[in-house]
Amino acid sequence: MRVWRSVVLLCSLTVGCGGPLPEEAIQEDERPEVSSPDEDGDAVPEAQWGRPELGTASLVKDIFPPHDVSLPPWYAPSPSSLVEFRGKLYFAANFENGRTGLWKSDGSAAGTTPVKEFPARPSSAASIVVDELTRVDTRLFFVADDEVHGGELWVSDGTSGGTRLVKDITPGEGDTLPYNLTAVGKTLLFFRYIPGTLDALERTELWRSDGTEAGTVRVKDLGPESSLSFTQAIVGSTLFFVLTDPAHGTELWKTDGTEAGTVLVRDLQPGPDSSYPFHLSAVGRFVFLITATPDGVSRLWRSDGTETGTVLIEEFPAGPDTYNPRLIGVVGGRCLYLTITSLSDNRLSLYRLRVDEAGNVSKKRVATLPNPFAGDPDATPYITTFAVAGSKLFFGLAIGSSGPAPRDVQLWVTDGTGSGTRLVHRPLSLSDEFESQLYTLDDRILFAASSEGAGLEPWVSDGTVQGTRMLQDVSPGPGSSYPRAFTRVGTSVFFTAHDPAHGDELWMLPPRSSLASH
Repeated sequence: MRVWRSVVLLCSLTVGCGGPLPEEAIQEDERPEVSSPDEDGDAVPEAQWGRPELGTASLVKDIFPPHDVSLPPWYAPSPSSLVEFRGKLYFAANFENGRTGLWKSDGSAAGTTPVKEFPARPSSAASIVVDELTRVDTRLFFVADDEVHGGELWVSDGTSGGTRLVKDITPGEGDTLPYNLTAVGKTLLFFRYIPGTLDALERTELWRSDGTEAGTVRVKDLGPESSLSFTQAIVGSTLFFVLTDPAHGTELWKTDGTEAGTVLVRDLQPGPDSSYPFHLSAVGRFVFLITATPDGVSRLWRSDGTETGTVLIEEFPAGPDTYNPRLIGVVGGRCLYLTITSLSDNRLSLYRLRVDEAGNVSKKRVATLPNPFAGDPDATPYITTFAVAGSKLFFGLAIGSSGPAPRDVQLWVTDGTGSGTRLVHRPLSLSDEFESQLYTLDDRILFAASSEGAGLEPWVSDGTVQGTRMLQDVSPGPGSSYPRAFTRVGTSVFFTAHDPAHGDELWMLPPRSSLASH
């Protein structure tokens, strides 16, 4: 089953089931270190809004009519693309009958209303959903279809009158379908895919927009048979991304939003062969990335955006002791974490890479994580997801199986030391289709997890076992509410969840002090 396991590791699937973990000592090679205040991570949410003491979750509004019960909850119509904008929650509402809309909420039923609604397309046409809500300074961009212009770029100031089409890039009813909308400073960058025809090859274009028709322009045609990979990082005012084209294969590119500044950084696997960059991570003024070449060798690189400044940091030869290296988070702006799986004993090791101002890297092993199923050749450990909260890194660890679902999914936390690396809770989601996401609240995270007698419900963790608890059984009993899309607005947290009475709807965790008013 080695081939299947490789696919699972590459795609970072989640799922599985397993028994209790035995007591296994974590290997420790350093003691905790005192960090300076600026190394404690991003504390902006707490500084801006205060530390919320979460109360009881409540349904905000029953927006969607009953849906086909044969659909898994995460496929049912529900609030999506949640984003905080101007002190309120904005989200997409896409209905089964094809109607779509941009909605907003202040947390009350009366204050949860459509900003702009779009009619369903004719029954013969594929539905274009409202999607990709992206806040850029004082503007909220999104993709929508008003039936007249097709799927195009829209912008809103948060009001119905201030919500408008930005530009009909593909004139008439044709669809542009902008994708990968990204805020870089006060500018929106996005990509456009143009399908091939009998007379022309498919291609990808990079665009930018300031929210006006005149200021929405093509930055660069990236060439025939070009396509974008969904891994990227922002360093200052530069967006690093991964592009495939016939001349260079799949390689690292960058853009500053200008045609001249949109270039291949370095052809790491020269010619049409590919280096397949992935796990792009911004650290200081550099981007770090992993490449995987056809010979089975993985490499860690550091780039300042120039060809000569893109240098090899470490090589991981093919073999049983070095497999699936992954970059999983940056803490305090300088500490980058790396995991490596050893297939010889089915264990995953966690490393901390400290990066100085010049980009020099010092590597230290933090811990080798236990795997009670290590004797099974299919029980390969891998990372599913991660989040940085304060000075801590939380991550999901899955143990593989012979199928698409791992046999166990665990929540771990580390402060960069062996003694501070611990199992916090298990299991997270054991589905091969629904993954437990980790959401940074402040120095805590919110996530979906199971416990005895309850299915997947909203949990909170401060990184200690004692400070890790279920917030509420939204779908009482063994059923699951599948909480997802946690989004903080002020001292409240919105999320999408399922319960038998209402289906998949918008819920809110208000602060304890405001419970009486809700």
